[in-house]
Amino acid sequence: MATRQIAYFRIFHEVSRAILSVLDSKEVFELIVRRVVHALKLKAASLRLLNEETNDLELAASRFLSKEYLRKGPLNADKSVPEVLKGKPILILDAQNDPRIQYRKEKAEEGIVSILSVPVQVHNKVIGMLRLYTAAPRSFTEEEMEFASAIAEMAGLAIVNARMYEKEKEKLARLFEKGDLEFEGHVKAKKYKINIGSVKACDPKKSTELFRILHEVTRELLDNFNPDAVVNSMVKKAMDILEIKGASLFLLDETTGRLNMVSSRGVSNEYLEKGPLDASKSMSKALEGEIVFVKNVATDKNIQYRDEAVKEGIVSILSVPIFVKDHVIGEMRFYSEDEKEYTDEEMEFILASAEIGGIAINNATFYQRLKNDIKFWESTLSYMNVG
Repeated sequence: MATRQIAYFRIFHEVSRAILSVLDSKEVFELIVRRVVHALKLKAASLRLLNEETNDLELAASRFLSKEYLRKGPLNADKSVPEVLKGKPILILDAQNDPRIQYRKEKAEEGIVSILSVPVQVHNKVIGMLRLYTAAPRSFTEEEMEFASAIAEMAGLAIVNARMYEKEKEKLARLFEKGDLEFEGHVKAKKYKINIGSVKACDPKKSTELFRILHEVTRELLDNFNPDAVVNSMVKKAMDILEIKGASLFLLDETTGRLNMVSSRGVSNEYLEKGPLDASKSMSKALEGEIVFVKNVATDKNIQYRDEAVKEGIVSILSVPIFVKDHVIGEMRFYSEDEKEYTDEEMEFILASAEIGGIAINNATFYQRLKNDIKFWESTLSYMNVG
């Protein structure tokens, strides 16, 4: 049981990272069903979205379901476990004989025995369901149900974000068409494959707690395409979770070599205004992808503005790189009033949230750039009296 609990945090990190790494709806759908089958050791899975006009649950993606089974006919929301569309997970232990299930004969032929249906919802509105199929009777544990629900929620937010991005991209393409310009599309969003998971065992209770916190952090990051809101959320959560004096998030200006502070909590304005932070002089190894921990700033030569840090009451500083793919774009710094020791679980959580945060910052910036391009071309074409 302990091994299963430990896996939730790491698997959720992997799935969240993957979901955040694509802005294409179809890729998001396929990714979700593929990862959830592997994570929960299922026979198969499907993701269906609600068509509000027909009230059918239309297939968006499936994993390990036969073509014959998928061709069985439309799935009606009113006839197939309708309670799920009210926002709660429903487990059917014997899908081959339960009257709430459509196509029971086809389920038997496919070898499906139990089905867990989990709502996919955004802002309390159910937009579809994630279905998990097993080949033998299976009662899912509370942790498995919570994990599946968290993945389904992430799916809902990711779907909305992907659609929002696609809508803006189509708008930009139409503007190019009006101006008789060739539209090549934006550079495709990169996929991130950094593996920072630890192989060390960790306390089961702590792992489950961290999974829940990472779920909350990722929900907030997925729920916002505003870069400022993304970084402020990251810093606030770090403060709450680690019980530290303060935290700051810096992004690297590659032109000047300076670390620009974009969000901070828990430290004074006087400290923040101490002067420019030079990436080559201040815990520089962080921007080479290494974690840097200064146990006592008063005696460490790697600290820029050491006197100011001591005056601020800062004793320890932990600096963690923020990655996008294999490129460091900045760092998060955590300030403590004592010689704080970070546990393995805390370090794994910090790394996971920094990585996911980096991808979210990149996505938010990418989306904002797309919006700015649309404004530019709308103004340009209007000035040229085109369209």
